[in-house]
Amino acid sequence: MTTMIIIFMWGEEMTTAYDFSLIKMYLHISPEGADHILDEMPAVDFFQPARLEDMLRKTGETVQAIDNQLAGSFFGTSLCNLCITKLYFLSAYNKVLDLSLDHLLFQIDYEEGHGHAHLGYKINQLITQDIPSENGEAFVLADWEHFIVTTVRPAVEAIASAASMKPEMIWQQFGGLAGMMMEFVHAMQLPEQVKDGFNYHFKLLTESISLEVFNRKRNPFQWTRRYVANPLKPDENWVMRSSCCLFDRRADGTKCYVCPRMTPEEREVRSKEMLERIPS
Repeated sequence: MTTMIIIFMWGEEMTTAYDFSLIKMYLHISPEGADHILDEMPAVDFFQPARLEDMLRKTGETVQAIDNQLAGSFFGTSLCNLCITKLYFLSAYNKVLDLSLDHLLFQIDYEEGHGHAHLGYKINQLITQDIPSENGEAFVLADWEHFIVTTVRPAVEAIASAASMKPEMIWQQFGGLAGMMMEFVHAMQLPEQVKDGFNYHFKLLTESISLEVFNRKRNPFQWTRRYVANPLKPDENWVMRSSCCLFDRRADGTKCYVCPRMTPEEREVRSKEMLERIPS
C-alpha cells in the first residue's frame, strides 16, 4: 500500500488562499472531491451500519480482500488523514480547519488498473478559524479534543464494529502514519517558521491531549519511530509502521515491507525479490 504523506507548498507557488492540490494527491481530501468515484456517502453515514458495511464490501472487492478488515483499516486511516490535514492548516496557515463529519462527503476513488481504491473526503463546507493571539494554545487543544471526541473516536469505533475488528487495530496505525509524515517534513526544504510551527503543533497533538479524549491508555499519535533499511538505497531508511495495515488480508496477499509483523527472515526474502526486479 502506498504511504500517504503531506507536502507543503510555500511562497510564490501558492496561487490560492488554501492550496489543496497536494493534499488531494496524497491524502485524497479537497473541496473538489475525487476524480473517479466508485461510490460516496455523507460522512455521517459511518453511523449507518448497513450503508457502512456496503461501502466496506465495495472497497474490499477492489483488492480481493478476504473479509472487511482490510477495508476497515483503509477507512480508519482516512480518519488519520483528516487529522494530518488539520495539522497542515495549523502549521502552514495558522488556521483551525473544521473537518466535522457533517461537512464532509466520504468517497471511494477507484480507477480500473490502478491497483486499489483510494479513500478520501470532499469538503462541502470549508470553514476555518484564526488561532487567537491570546490563549492560542488552549484554543487549539480545545478544538483537537472536540474533534477527536465528536468525530474521530466515534467513527473509529463504528468502522471497527462494522469490519469485525477491534478499534485498537485502527488506532495503532496513527502513530506510524504520523511518524512517516514527520520524516518527510524534516527532510524538506521549508521556511524555518513553517517547520517550527509544525513541530509545535505536532507536539501539542502528541503530548498535551488528555488520554480520556481517546478513551485509550496512550495517545495513538505518540510512538517511537523505528526504521528498516531501504534495500534499493542502502544509505536510506524507511519508517516502519506502528501497526499492521492488514494489506495481507487479500487473496494471495503479502505484508508490506515496513510491516512490524514481518520477521527479519521474511524481510530478507522480500529484499532479495525487490533487488531481483531491478533491470540489469
